[in-house]
Amino acid sequence: MDVIKVNAVTKIWPGLKALDKLSFSVKKGTIHGFLGPNGAGKSTMLNILVGLTNPSEGSVEVSGTIGFLPENPPLYENMVVDDYLKFVAQIFKMEKSIIRTQIDEIINQCSLIPVKKRLIGNLSKGFKQRVALAQAMINNPDIIILDEPTVGLDPNSVIEFRNLILSLRCKHTILFSSHQLTEVDKICDDLTIIHKGILIESGPKEKIKKMFGSKQVLNIELLNWNTNTQNDMSNLFGFERMEVALKNNHTSIKIYLNSLQDVRSQIAKYLVENNCGLVSMNEERLDLEDVFKEITQG
Repeated sequence: MDVIKVNAVTKIWPGLKALDKLSFSVKKGTIHGFLGPNGAGKSTMLNILVGLTNPSEGSVEVSGTIGFLPENPPLYENMVVDDYLKFVAQIFKMEKSIIRTQIDEIINQCSLIPVKKRLIGNLSKGFKQRVALAQAMINNPDIIILDEPTVGLDPNSVIEFRNLILSLRCKHTILFSSHQLTEVDKICDDLTIIHKGILIESGPKEKIKKMFGSKQVLNIELLNWNTNTQNDMSNLFGFERMEVALKNNHTSIKIYLNSLQDVRSQIAKYLVENNCGLVSMNEERLDLEDVFKEITQG
């Protein structure tokens, strides 16, 4: 069941088309990663989903309530954590009889017990981000939308926040944008990747990785190398891309092949016959970082 449906959404700002007929969906009970380079239109799309701005064209369908953590959460830093969450609960017009119970549950879930009586302004970045997540959860929403939730956090805080997101999946559908591709790879079920406001791919994470990561990627170490050899090999073997780096007394080459056909033996034979000084050759699979670079380049 889809709890979010984005239907051909276009958003035009003065002099800029931020989104161009963007369509994707988010399944209930999943953690959905929303990826794209800076300026891709991610925050614009999330703001449309939560009602902070309207699309120029197209529509969105949301089944259920939403909790939102923006990239720069507007926390009241002169308030105590506990009082702030009570204030947010009152904004949602929650029943007084359940406010206290809900706050205590959220504080415990977000590991805020040690700081619940402290001023928000005196908290670390990591604790402030947890308070921001707690306010997004206070009304027990069906869907939690997070815009770059781990930006600026230290490595330990990133791990803690990742585990916190994972703990929420049993009760909530989660959609979040991020540049932390390692984190997305570890916790997401599905991905939507956009570039310059246009959909690149959307679907199960493993399917997308397989789709773009099934090409051969070869790492080769050589003692002798020149540009003529590079052009020759590209014509012979149909490379999609070749990255060349000089390392002390040898050359390191990464080759991206268009074909799934195993041509390692032919490449090795060519390199030996042309006195390229073949040292080593190994095959690797693209990780999510490589996939992201592959499909958003240009």
